[in-house]
Amino acid sequence: MMVMNNRIKELRKEKHWTQQKLADYFHVSVSTVGNWERGRTPMLIDDFHTLAQIFGVSMEYLGGYRDERNE
Repeated sequence: MMVMNNRIKELRKEKHWTQQKLADYFHVSVSTVGNWERGRTPMLIDDFHTLAQIFGVSMEYLGGYRDERNE
């Protein structure tokens, strides 16, 4: 789980998105995004899929199951 959390933050920063921008996109609070990044709050599978699409990576990469970003 920790790898996924690190990847969310890493990819968000690579895209130059703030936690606020990501929160606005998903219509959640900034604290929810922070909790996603710290692994305190699980993401809905639809949000997880959307996040992978936003960052242009596979869900397997985002989840920490693969080291290659794309399928």
